[in-house]
Amino acid sequence: MRFGKITFFALLISSFFSYCDLVGSGSEHSSAKNGTLDLSKHSFEDGKIVPLDGEWEFYWEEWISPNDFSDPKFKSKKKFVTVPSVWKESFSKDPEAVGHGYATYRLKVKLGKRKQALALKIPDQGTAYILYANGKKIASVGSLGKSESESKAKYELKISLVPDSENLELVFYVSNFQNRWGGVWNSIQLGELESVLKDVRKRRDLEWALVLIAATMSFYNVFFYFFRRNESAHLLFAFHAFLIMVRSLTIGDSRLAYELLQGISWELPNRLEYISVYISGPTLYAFLYRYCKTDFWRRFGRYFVIPYYLASFIVLFFPNAYYTLTLLPVALYLPLVTMPVWLVLLAVGLKRGIEGGLSLFSGYVVISLCTLNDIGLFLGLWNGIYLIQYGEVALILGYSILISKIFSEAFRRSDTLGTKMKSLVLSTREIMQSYSYDKAADTALKMLHENGKEQTIISNNGRTIAVEQTVYVYLEEPNSSIWKRYCISSLGDLETVEVYKYDVQDLIGLDPSSLTGPIIKNDRLVVSVQDEQLYKLIFDLPSEGYSDDSQMDWVRGVADALAFSVRNIARQDREKLAIIGELSAEIVHDLGHPIAMIRQNLKNLRSKKGTSKTNLLFQAEKEVDALTNLTLDILDFSKNRIILDLQTLEIKAYFKEIFEDLETFFQSTKMKLAFKINAKGSIRLDPLRIRRLIFNLAKNAAEATDEKGIFSIRIEREEDIVYLIFEDNGQGFSKDMERYIFDSGFGSKKPYGTGLGLSIIRKIVFAHGGEILVSSEEGKGTRFTILLRS
Repeated sequence: MRFGKITFFALLISSFFSYCDLVGSGSEHSSAKNGTLDLSKHSFEDGKIVPLDGEWEFYWEEWISPNDFSDPKFKSKKKFVTVPSVWKESFSKDPEAVGHGYATYRLKVKLGKRKQALALKIPDQGTAYILYANGKKIASVGSLGKSESESKAKYELKISLVPDSENLELVFYVSNFQNRWGGVWNSIQLGELESVLKDVRKRRDLEWALVLIAATMSFYNVFFYFFRRNESAHLLFAFHAFLIMVRSLTIGDSRLAYELLQGISWELPNRLEYISVYISGPTLYAFLYRYCKTDFWRRFGRYFVIPYYLASFIVLFFPNAYYTLTLLPVALYLPLVTMPVWLVLLAVGLKRGIEGGLSLFSGYVVISLCTLNDIGLFLGLWNGIYLIQYGEVALILGYSILISKIFSEAFRRSDTLGTKMKSLVLSTREIMQSYSYDKAADTALKMLHENGKEQTIISNNGRTIAVEQTVYVYLEEPNSSIWKRYCISSLGDLETVEVYKYDVQDLIGLDPSSLTGPIIKNDRLVVSVQDEQLYKLIFDLPSEGYSDDSQMDWVRGVADALAFSVRNIARQDREKLAIIGELSAEIVHDLGHPIAMIRQNLKNLRSKKGTSKTNLLFQAEKEVDALTNLTLDILDFSKNRIILDLQTLEIKAYFKEIFEDLETFFQSTKMKLAFKINAKGSIRLDPLRIRRLIFNLAKNAAEATDEKGIFSIRIEREEDIVYLIFEDNGQGFSKDMERYIFDSGFGSKKPYGTGLGLSIIRKIVFAHGGEILVSSEEGKGTRFTILLRS
């Protein structure tokens, strides 16, 4: 970076001296005195071009033939004026037309004997003229006239050979009725023809170089803006560079716009010359504001640029006699108001350590000094050359260095960010695996602290500043006004403090509910994450090192990971409670079967109906066994798996025993039970769990069917597949509900129960490696078909 700064200033200095070398200062030559310039002792072999400045004879509102200067009537009108200069107010008879009129200039030049051909370089004079040398017309520009209707102004550079003579008499006819300023306002220069041509070529090449530099930067920043629409500074600088290009085309010795567009109106480029100066002011300051944002300029900047807009409006809609009057007020307003204000604001930005601020500040200083130089030339405070083009190039170079530095920093940060993203992925995984809020917060805080170590010591203009690095995480308790604040203590331990909502507002200096995005408050970066479940998460950390988007995104990534972890932990807590509730519901549901059977057997035992006492006690014992099996199921459920006690049983004997128990179960209802066994042979299954399955379906049917209902069971066999077919004529359910009936928590139409029985049935069937099919129609009943391998 240091090498870049040295190169930048070296280019400026070398370019400045190169430009100065294009024109001889003329300090070693005598100025014209009383209309005569003695160059007889001057050798033009050194390649220098001599300005014919000094006192020229001057005849106001007279056109005198080269042969008539000896006429006594013109001697009384002879005056001497300094060339270059513009016509004074005293010349004009009409105060409203100062600078308008016509006149004759005359200069005698003593050359002595010469071997080389000499030529005159005549820059534009902003008006019309004819030049004679020793009575011979050698140059003319525009249309000469004694009134506005007769004359026509034109900007044009002329190179004219002078007669080979020891003495040279130059007679210059000038008329001006279009421009505010008339006269010979640029130096006429004399030198060897080759030197003059070389000088013109150098100047034209330099002017084209300035135009191309400005055009390149303009197009470059336009394309840059299209790729980065959020960077309006690029579009502003593109427009500023375009204005530089326009100004470079309309000023200078060559005035390239007139050369490119032959026949163009004299007025249009003249207006563009003024507009390019006035509009570039607001554009430049809007651009600078994007890189050095200050509250002062945000609030008052629009008022500071009003004079430029007003002057531009006058240039666009008023004639030359009026819009040229804006030049002096703007020339005074610029150095007295806006330039020093922005210099101070940029200095403040430089003190803050804005990225690329030094190169931008340097470019602005150079363009300011060049502008002051040109204003001094315009006001006649000193003689010299116009440097505004070089000031603009200096600003372009400064901006180029700024962009280079930004890109370099972006690549460096990209590499750093890539490393941090890898660490973010790994750390995010660790955050996501956290089993509690405290563990997740501790992991996130350690990540932020590790990143903060890189920013602890910050060098600013050679000074070292220690930055306070405490990082806080605030987590809102759901449905509560209590927040938890986490931080890492000096010993490296996690500290947790409970605070109220209004305390959080005092601690971070903001209302938590007002946070919608990252914000910097009191040199602290506050990042908020709020999800749809009303959890709020706030990071409060030092703002140093997090000024760019990539660093901000990294912090947001950590915050989002922590928020996701909080949601995941909360979801797991809810699922644990749901699992406990589901397990409790299943236990209650399945306890009902054997308890109902035991109750019915005890009731039969008291009444001594139906079966013998021994059979009743045997049935009650089987129900106790079922309760014992249920306790094993609870253990299996807690392990999320079912361990079967598979036994090989004879089909008819096993299912007949179950049907006998079902008859006892349906004694307490008015439903009819029908069963049929059409299968022979044996089957391998868990007898207690299949019994639970059948009783679940029977109980569900009893609860979902009215008093005239029928529950039928058929046992069929086809090769090695045993079909258990259960049908009822109850209410049934729709086709849309078929896919949900086996889900835990499915709400049945039963007056009691939770719908968990079908979930239990599916678990038992799947544990046996079987399948379960369901077919139902609203109002017509339901059929379950269970397929088991024998």
